[in-house]
Amino acid sequence: MSLLQFVILLSAVVFVLFGLDLYKRKKMNVLHFVVFFIGGAMVGIFALNQELLNQFGNFFGVARGADLLVYISLILLFYFYINALNRQTKDTFQLTKLISQTAINEGYEENKDKIAHRKNEWEKDDFIFNIRVYNEDASVVSDVIDEIIHAWFRKLLLISDGSNILQTLLQKQGQYPNEMIIILSHTINRWWWAANQTWYNFVKKYWDELKIKRFVGFDSDGQMNIKDMNVFMQYIHADQKLWLDLENKKPDLYLGSRFIGGSKVENMPTMRKYILIIAKLVTRIFYGAKLTDPHSWYRVISLSALRKIFITSDGMHYANEVNEQIKKYHMKYKEIPVHIKYTDYSLKKWQKNSNSLKLAAEMIYKKIFFR
Repeated sequence: MSLLQFVILLSAVVFVLFGLDLYKRKKMNVLHFVVFFIGGAMVGIFALNQELLNQFGNFFGVARGADLLVYISLILLFYFYINALNRQTKDTFQLTKLISQTAINEGYEENKDKIAHRKNEWEKDDFIFNIRVYNEDASVVSDVIDEIIHAWFRKLLLISDGSNILQTLLQKQGQYPNEMIIILSHTINRWWWAANQTWYNFVKKYWDELKIKRFVGFDSDGQMNIKDMNVFMQYIHADQKLWLDLENKKPDLYLGSRFIGGSKVENMPTMRKYILIIAKLVTRIFYGAKLTDPHSWYRVISLSALRKIFITSDGMHYANEVNEQIKKYHMKYKEIPVHIKYTDYSLKKWQKNSNSLKLAAEMIYKKIFFR
């Protein structure tokens, strides 16, 4: 026996023992153990008899048995990589859930008196604006909050997602003591949809106490136009009159779109336009949602729709989760023209075209491989 054969045989024994130990500690299931055991046994046998290895390869039409082992190893490596990635993804879900729930509980305790004594005075009090803030420019965030308040919308739910400008948010809260500005703070940054998960769960839990009828998604980077809310409200009023006696016929969601008549988009990069067109096609193929603008966050959502939406993702896959559930639960929706202004600031901060590649990879993984 050569030194190489001895090393390979020893590695095979270690491989089998390692699998047995993991199985006893319930770190793997029966299938994984069988793969470890059979794989280790095969490596040990082939280390002692190379001719048997070649015969094994010939059975599968491969000239050299060693090549077949390489192919099998690559397949198994990919399988175990996906399995490890699934475990890691589930762990991140649990971490996000913990951070989100902590933020909800602490935020409610800090604001429960303000919520309890709040009285609606006009129709705009039926809406609550939800804004995620992560290391934004303080002046930009301040302007966004001012625009909403000055448009007489007086209920805001701000998610300080591990942000370094929490002090700015607290200052705005102090500037408008008569408005209901609620701040929920994540102890560490959990990315886009984790903030949305916190919004959704907070609003679902305290909907009645908040005295609201609709939930508004709004960005903190200055791209959205608060005047578009007048258009949303016009459509809502029209549908209320049209379906006065048929409550189940009213749309559950009003979705902002950059690609229908009446919309206006300023300074959108050409490449971004092509990426969004592709995103629309992919969303229709993978998720069945026939939306003209599946990645617009300017949305007005009713309680009936919000109760159906369940969010797990804390990455860039967030929009696809909602689009998939719109189709799954047959939610009624109407797309509304909106005005979006791309700025150097917003493009530099979050609107990188490379994000589309990350989104595509995450979408394929979540749709095909995640279990």
